[in-house]
Amino acid sequence: MQQPQICSAVDGEILHKTVFLLLVWLNSPSYNESGIASVLRPHKGVTCIYKLNKIRTNGQLYVKLLLAITLCIVVSIFVSSFIYYFTFMRILQNEAFESDLANLRQTGKTVANTTENAQTVAFQIYRNNAISKLLYYNTPNPFDTQAAMLDLNNYLVTMPYIHSIYVYNPLSETYYIASRNGQKGIIHESELQDQDMIQILSNYGQYKPFTPIPRYMHANKETEEIVSIYTYLCYDAIGFNRTINSAVIVNISASWINQGLVGQQDKDKSRTFLIDDRQAILSAEDLTPVMLSASELQLIERLVLNKDSGYTVDRFDHSKSLITYTAPNQYNWHYVRITPYSEITMKLRNMKLKTLLIACLVVTIGVFLAWLVSRFLYVPIHKIESQMKYLESEKRDSSYTLRQNTLRKLIQIQDFNVQAQTGKLRSMGISFDFTKPYRLAYLRIDRFKQLKEEQHNDLLTYKFAIMNIATEICSRQYTVDSIDLEDDSILMLINTFEEFPSPFETHEMMLRDIQNACMEYIRIGLTIVLTPVTENPHDLHAMFKLVKEATSQRFFKGLGSIIEAVPLMSNNKYSFPLGKEKRMLEALAGGKMEEAKALFDEIMQGTVGYSYPVAHGAASHLSVTLDNMLTEIERNSSMQLGLGADFTIPRMDQYETLVELTEAFHTFFDLLNSKLIAKRNGKHEELIHRINDMIEAYYHDPNFSLNYLADELNLSTYHISRVYRQHTLSTIVEMINHTRIKNAKALLTSSRLPISEIAARTGYTNSSYFYRMFKKVTGVTPSEYRNANPPTAE
Repeated sequence: MQQPQICSAVDGEILHKTVFLLLVWLNSPSYNESGIASVLRPHKGVTCIYKLNKIRTNGQLYVKLLLAITLCIVVSIFVSSFIYYFTFMRILQNEAFESDLANLRQTGKTVANTTENAQTVAFQIYRNNAISKLLYYNTPNPFDTQAAMLDLNNYLVTMPYIHSIYVYNPLSETYYIASRNGQKGIIHESELQDQDMIQILSNYGQYKPFTPIPRYMHANKETEEIVSIYTYLCYDAIGFNRTINSAVIVNISASWINQGLVGQQDKDKSRTFLIDDRQAILSAEDLTPVMLSASELQLIERLVLNKDSGYTVDRFDHSKSLITYTAPNQYNWHYVRITPYSEITMKLRNMKLKTLLIACLVVTIGVFLAWLVSRFLYVPIHKIESQMKYLESEKRDSSYTLRQNTLRKLIQIQDFNVQAQTGKLRSMGISFDFTKPYRLAYLRIDRFKQLKEEQHNDLLTYKFAIMNIATEICSRQYTVDSIDLEDDSILMLINTFEEFPSPFETHEMMLRDIQNACMEYIRIGLTIVLTPVTENPHDLHAMFKLVKEATSQRFFKGLGSIIEAVPLMSNNKYSFPLGKEKRMLEALAGGKMEEAKALFDEIMQGTVGYSYPVAHGAASHLSVTLDNMLTEIERNSSMQLGLGADFTIPRMDQYETLVELTEAFHTFFDLLNSKLIAKRNGKHEELIHRINDMIEAYYHDPNFSLNYLADELNLSTYHISRVYRQHTLSTIVEMINHTRIKNAKALLTSSRLPISEIAARTGYTNSSYFYRMFKKVTGVTPSEYRNANPPTAE
């Protein structure tokens, strides 16, 4: 298959390259049609540049050798440095592991040795005669108690690693405590500050005898000082109920055991954790519980499953760390040390930095020398290359423009020499062959006016991107050439090589792919029209005319449509519905907006199936008629509707689809109705005020009536009655009677005039009629009303 006309690369260039090139050109300071073509279209001039580059390559052999040697040196330095670096890293890592492991093991041994000492002390206390009385006597002799406390304090003096000793007598619920700091002396169980000790003794079965219990306690209630200790239990629990008969507790200071451990941690900023036999994770420094994240906790739990000591490198506390762990000791304890990896690699940082600086310096010097030699020795070659590039670009630019112009002229010619035109196309590198089966696809950009306003300077680039995308998709199956037509149009000449005409639906998926790709990559919608297949060269102009006319069907089918180009009904068969138009105008004048909208829709829907000029003529006819109606309304009723920029009759050329035009007319009808209502309401309110004023002024005249009022206002009785009732929900006659009765009531309560005189003063010539109307309105006769409301003055 030959190379497509608009494609930027040969045979199967992927679609996203179009978008990439488009974005590059959109950000370029200047571009034009020729410039785009020069970037995206290969040409024979490339061969000349290739030959020039080959000559230049041969002339710069020694420069390439210089670059090669420089690069070899740099690569060798980098490779060797990295090998040394990682080797030293491994050595330092192993050394750190061995050091941490030895330190952790030494801590474990210290705990084991201390356990033996604590066991010995506990046994000696049990065998001490004075102290044994404290264990078993409910109320020991004060002299024995003094002697026993003296012996306990002697143990503290002779063994500095012991923090405190508790002797517990459950019979008296008393603790005898010898301590270096904190609570000491004879303490009742309820007064003991070390409440954790009470819990331990209550659940002594959960602890193995002479197995250290790591914990911490507060030295006293006044301060928050924490004392970390290892507690050893020695108790007597003989009996069926397995309750403690006596107990000796030896608390060993954790700071004594962790002397070497803390010193190592301060040195390398590491952290050490103790995981005891109950899987509690404690800080080895102060035996306080450690709060870890879920990932850190999972990592430690996975490490303590190992039966052997070892290490791993992993992220801990948001940083890369060396994690050393020990095998379980005789107490089923594990020690885990976390050492920041940066502390291990600190020694290698200077060496790594120096290596990188030397390598960069060698690269810089080598590249500078190569550039300097090339610049001074090959100036003539550069001049020749620049001239060749200029000539090649000029030929390529003009070639693209000539091909576009040739194709534009071809589709406009009706009679031409097939062989001559075929040869001309081949000489210009155009792959389209109208002697073989072909179709025309007409692409129109949807919402082109909006795109033109927003991207005025980039329209050419967007159209070129659409041509490239469409050509790329079609060229997977067919041979394609594209033509850039007027504002929003692109024409594709497609050789389909169909042996038999295939149905329209077989090509619809390909056209839909073009629409989707343009919408996804450049956010532009397309309407596409496809002609039937033909292999007659002289049908080219007729097909172009047919497909161009068919694009106007977008007005009926909507944006983003895929249309099959078929002949439409003849224009002379359409007859404009004058009756519907007249009814629409009457509905508008009467304020029946929904009826007017429905009639407008029927008129415009009647143009569906005809050509675009038919719909345009119908819409124009409606616009002119509406304009005449509005002018007539303004002239006859003295209403100024404000036709102008904000209130105009929609024009068909402003909208691309029938749906948009219909919505615009519906909006116009609603706005027109609101203006008419507002104008009418203002005029009617003035009329109501005049009628009310005249009623107040002439109610006492017996001749004052609806006819008299209409004559004075120079309006018909029907008009003023309808308007008054619509706005006041009462008739004029009712208002006249209401006013007369209101004034009659005032005269009845404010004077002693005869009722017949009051009837005459309020416009009634017949007293009997006055009586009936008064009772009808008030429910009582005038006499009854006066009696109920006696006059206050003459």
